[in-house]
Amino acid sequence: MRKTPRHLAEVKVDYRSVGRFITDYSQNVSTGGLFIKTSAPLGIGERVRIRLTLPDGEAPFALDGVVRWVADRHGDHPAGMGVEFLDFDEEARRRVEALVEAQDP
Repeated sequence: MRKTPRHLAEVKVDYRSVGRFITDYSQNVSTGGLFIKTSAPLGIGERVRIRLTLPDGEAPFALDGVVRWVADRHGDHPAGMGVEFLDFDEEARRRVEALVEAQDP
């Protein structure tokens, strides 16, 4: 069972993988994590440092996360990976909560 509800949100997400810098977009977000649309997901359990660029115009901010699940493209659902946020500071928590509150449930 999901701990926090998801909200549709297309947010620019930058992260590193095997020496590469990757830019993708989220499909949805919650206060506990997000789903990143990508055809080349990282492995389950892999830790990742992500940088979110929010549509509010504020500077991007970074969060640590871990890949909890991956999905292949299925019908209208894109391929990608579910990332759970880990150990984020109060400023990052405030910005994620503001993003979630701004989205339609």
